[in-house]
Amino acid sequence: MSLLLDRLPDTVMICGQEVPVETGFRTGILFEEMLRDSTLSDAEKIQTALELYFPGIRFRDFGMMHEAIDRLLWFYRCGKEAEDGAEETGAEGTEPPFSYEHDAGYIYAAFLQAYHIDLTRAEMKLHWWQFRALFCALPEDCQIMKIIGYRTMKIPAKLPKEQKQHYQRMKRLYALPQAQDRQQLESDLSSLLMSGGNPAALLAGGNHVGGRNTQI
Repeated sequence: MSLLLDRLPDTVMICGQEVPVETGFRTGILFEEMLRDSTLSDAEKIQTALELYFPGIRFRDFGMMHEAIDRLLWFYRCGKEAEDGAEETGAEGTEPPFSYEHDAGYIYAAFLQAYHIDLTRAEMKLHWWQFRALFCALPEDCQIMKIIGYRTMKIPAKLPKEQKQHYQRMKRLYALPQAQDRQQLESDLSSLLMSGGNPAALLAGGNHVGGRNTQI
């Protein structure tokens, strides 16, 4: 899909049915932080993901749940396949270069500086795909982009000692807590369903959120 030519999606197709999906940037951020929450079990992550993107909708069988997870991951990746999300990992492919939780202040300041967008306003309804496009295009003089640069750079061995120490200090200063690669987390969530994980509790009656209880 083209951000310039196609309408921003607000539904996805699940087993031949058009289903509304939550499009706001806050949902995408909550989803990503949920993936990294080590206190949640696999089944809880599946349930939370479905509640975030399809509030009030109860999927009637395993097959529909599997396709719903696949479609929400497609939406989260802004219409790209899994391998296309490689730019979101660090230089060595193991450490994410930013965190919506730990870098929230820097990200907020960057959007305000670059686009005059106040992300804290309750009425701000920025589509997730718009948010990601703007995030990826933030200018290099924004502090968050400088920080991402420090985190992902490989320090050349031939650098003068003082420069090398400076970059090493910046890496330590802005280091993120240990966290799994977001691509691996997405893959784990999808693989749980594909490998026959145990989301049986999710299929039990009454697992829904929001004011409506639509079963598809």
